[in-house]
Amino acid sequence: MANEIGTTLLNTLTNSTFDIGNMSKALAEAEVAGPRAIIEKNQEKVSTELDALKFLQTNLQAFKTYVTDLSSPDIFSLKSGTSSDEGVVTVTADSTAALASYQIESRQIAQAHTMVANKTYTSPSDTISNGTLNIQVGGQTHAITVDATNNTLEGLQKVINNGDYGVTASIINNGGSYQMMFTSKQTGAAGEVSISGLADFDTNGMTTTSEAQDAVMVLNGLTVTSATNTFDQVIEGVSFQLNSASIGSPKTVTVGQDTQNVTDTIKSFVDVYNQLGTILDELGSYNKGDLTQAELDSEEYKYFGDLAGSSLLRSVKSQIESSLSGTIGELTSNYNSLALVGITLNSDGILQVDDTILNNVATNDMQALSNLFSKGGSSNDPLVNVLAGSSKTQTGNYQLDITQLADRATVTGGAVTLSTDESVAGDRVTDATAALTIDAGASLNLQIGATANLIDLSSIAGTYATKDEVAAQIQTQIDAVFGAGIATFAYDSSQSRFEITSAAGQGTADVLSSTGLTNQGFSGGAYAGQQLIDLSAADASFNVKVDESITSAVTIQAGRYTLEELATKMTNNINSNTDVQAAGASINISTAGGALTVTSDRFGIFSTVELTGFANFANAGFTADLTDIGQNVDGTITTASGTMNIGAYADATDGRKVKVSDFAVIAGNDAEVRGLEFEVLGGALGARGTITYAQGFASLMEDTVDGLFKSDFGLVSERINNLNDKMDNYEERNKKIDARYEKLLLKYQMQFSALQSIIQSSQQTRDYLSATFSNNSSN
Repeated sequence: MANEIGTTLLNTLTNSTFDIGNMSKALAEAEVAGPRAIIEKNQEKVSTELDALKFLQTNLQAFKTYVTDLSSPDIFSLKSGTSSDEGVVTVTADSTAALASYQIESRQIAQAHTMVANKTYTSPSDTISNGTLNIQVGGQTHAITVDATNNTLEGLQKVINNGDYGVTASIINNGGSYQMMFTSKQTGAAGEVSISGLADFDTNGMTTTSEAQDAVMVLNGLTVTSATNTFDQVIEGVSFQLNSASIGSPKTVTVGQDTQNVTDTIKSFVDVYNQLGTILDELGSYNKGDLTQAELDSEEYKYFGDLAGSSLLRSVKSQIESSLSGTIGELTSNYNSLALVGITLNSDGILQVDDTILNNVATNDMQALSNLFSKGGSSNDPLVNVLAGSSKTQTGNYQLDITQLADRATVTGGAVTLSTDESVAGDRVTDATAALTIDAGASLNLQIGATANLIDLSSIAGTYATKDEVAAQIQTQIDAVFGAGIATFAYDSSQSRFEITSAAGQGTADVLSSTGLTNQGFSGGAYAGQQLIDLSAADASFNVKVDESITSAVTIQAGRYTLEELATKMTNNINSNTDVQAAGASINISTAGGALTVTSDRFGIFSTVELTGFANFANAGFTADLTDIGQNVDGTITTASGTMNIGAYADATDGRKVKVSDFAVIAGNDAEVRGLEFEVLGGALGARGTITYAQGFASLMEDTVDGLFKSDFGLVSERINNLNDKMDNYEERNKKIDARYEKLLLKYQMQFSALQSIIQSSQQTRDYLSATFSNNSSN
């Protein structure tokens, strides 16, 4: 712009008869036109190829998203759960679940224990008695001091609900009279609540309005229970959810392979592969003349033929096609090529699917499909499961030897002390409503010690409000025949059953036969009693630490228990302990050999059971402190490089699992099994067969696509980088040409300006001479 202004000024001053600016531009542009045209032509060519490669990159990356679904074994292990009546029971299953069908009878829904104080008040602000309120839930006792700071219904409610006392307090307005309600925060029999310590509540008593009860279902004939309505520990990988009771009406639930999802995904992959083939063909086509002008102008054909003759495009096509050809060498099954599962490549490079063959393989051998497409492993030992691998896990066959199996922390008490007295129980009550009815003509043939009597219950036939009332009615009839204090008939909510217990010194307790007491769990046959462990002197207590929980106290209420009852009571109270729950820990207790054995549910060196500080528990076999720690799996895995110990790679949360480090070495070399994950669920010590790790076709295809775009040496990414560099180079050369043009323009302007000055000077001389000669002539 400055040059143009200068030129205009110069033209004005010299009164030029020609345009210096335009003539200078024309000459300068003519001189750089040749080099500039060459660069622009090259830029256009590079830009065309670069845009086409970016289009190719976008489509390959989109194609990869379909490949990724098949390259992981996860999709092949998905399970689906169905129920014939989801209003009663629903089922979900994860990848570890076995394919099966189950008959589920939902007999009882879990519920929380609720008690209401019988004493009524005129207002929520009424004063209640002072004292220490003791709340016992699941083996833990909480004490609350009630005094002038909180001794109203509202005050006590606020203290309970703002703290962690295992219950929720509610003030109930019952027709203008107010009562305090206590509800356990946890469902199940272990959540039974006991309230004591305040005169108001102790004197007037408490009424149970909702019993603490477990959920009960019958699974293929086996009765199982859960503290909640979710049964997720019964069968590995399967979770049953009871939604309502349906006694006597089993429902069918099925865990099946999600074959439809797998076959649909494979077909989608085939469709997208064929679409990619079309895109590659169009990019490399020479036949633009076959397209109409409208097609040439459309976005669909924007890059048509832009990579015609490209060796890179031919290489991309070749690599992609090669990824789907041949066989997977590590696979020894009948399915090691795509053709064997119904997927073939025709002469035009189009993939075709035989639905019949594919569906048959998916239905009958999903593992074969997983091995064929994904990157993953398998074992010929049924108790060794290959879980995963990493990008560093090499394909191959590896030998596994086990020198140590993982186990759980386990402690066992001494032999229990059993009295000669016994308790006899009926079957678990699963119809809470029916249990309230004593049928007409009911009778009980009961033996206590050496005395047997037939107890006629026909006079008390009828329906009662609670199970405790049913028990009280039957107790009255037993006392009338045997005498008071000989035996106790009661309902045990923690076991969900009615029990008959002989009094101290009375000896055996057996139900020889019964009639009309099916509702109460006595189906007519004989029920033999079990000896009792006498813990009636005082509450028993001990400290417990499970796995990574902190040590905390557990209480077992004073009483007399059968060995099975005590095992259940201890299990419930330990597992419902808030500190144990906070650590995600749990235990189970067995009674084998007449002793109580406590075992953590966790495997490995972080599995811990510590029972210490026993009080009043000697009859149960517990006096001295007990502690144990679990152990991890150990052994070796052998590859072509050598043998490596696996114990160092045991999983911290489950000692049965092994995850080899991505940095593991064997004999100084990178281990072929880096990143390999597997678990050993049991079995024998010694040689445990072969772990096979293979890379299927989808995984190979994924690696191929990824390889094309690796930043350092990817075929496509390297070409794109080179083209970008060329474009940058052309931009630099254009800048140099622009600079040259500016110099040439200035040069020509200066030359024309000099010429203009000479012309002007000549014109002035001519004008002077003309004037001089004209004057002389006139003289």
